[in-house]
Amino acid sequence: MGSLTVLSSLERPTLSAQVARHILALIQREQLRPGDIVPSEVQIVRDLQASRGSVREAYRTLAALGILDIEAGRRPRLHAIDPNALAQIFDYALNTAQVSLAHVLETRRAIEMQTAQLAARHATDAQRHCLRELVAQMRSAGANHARRVASDMSIHAVIAEASGNPLNSMLLSALRSPVEASSRMHLDDTRSEAEITRVIDAHDAVVERICAGDAVGATHAMSNHFDIALVHVERNEHGAHDGEAAAAAQRAQAPINT
Repeated sequence: MGSLTVLSSLERPTLSAQVARHILALIQREQLRPGDIVPSEVQIVRDLQASRGSVREAYRTLAALGILDIEAGRRPRLHAIDPNALAQIFDYALNTAQVSLAHVLETRRAIEMQTAQLAARHATDAQRHCLRELVAQMRSAGANHARRVASDMSIHAVIAEASGNPLNSMLLSALRSPVEASSRMHLDDTRSEAEITRVIDAHDAVVERICAGDAVGATHAMSNHFDIALVHVERNEHGAHDGEAAAAAQRAQAPINT
């Protein structure tokens, strides 16, 4: 391995980032795979003539990103793909109001329309059977709101798995918190029975098109499902914003106690 140039003149954060890039380049060059061993911190320190602290920081950064698996007493290894690091970014964006549930649904819609199309082509008999069972559970949930939401999320998870593209499952898993939040809102037990039935029917239509191997129909059914979801979520989010604005105006007009 060659040494990094002008390392001694770099600030530590920049140095750590360069070490991390070096390791990523090594992974690509050596065509390493999950479970494969990567050079130890000691070896990287020696090869790059870098400080132990900078190398340790680079390894910790890669571990936090789910790239490296680091355990005491063991050589570092490449980690299998893990959506948790991406999930933290999505959760942070949602919790700090940098994105909304409607934004999440718009993004999911684009992804899941393609996912439904692929699932219609590649789903196994076991996956089709599972999807039909989940729709039946969703329909029979009755007043059990938690069961209805769980069935909804499981349906989308199985469709993502059936698509045969692991990125679909990874992205859905990374979006788990906002997905669950939108599902709870979409299937809110304060909604009318007719509205809940319409939501369940939309899931049923997606599943039936997938089970029939109808890729075009599955895409259209998934699009319709998200049309219904977006209308309700946007109405709720706008209502919440209107309520906050009204409360703020009321506070501004209230007399000041002295």
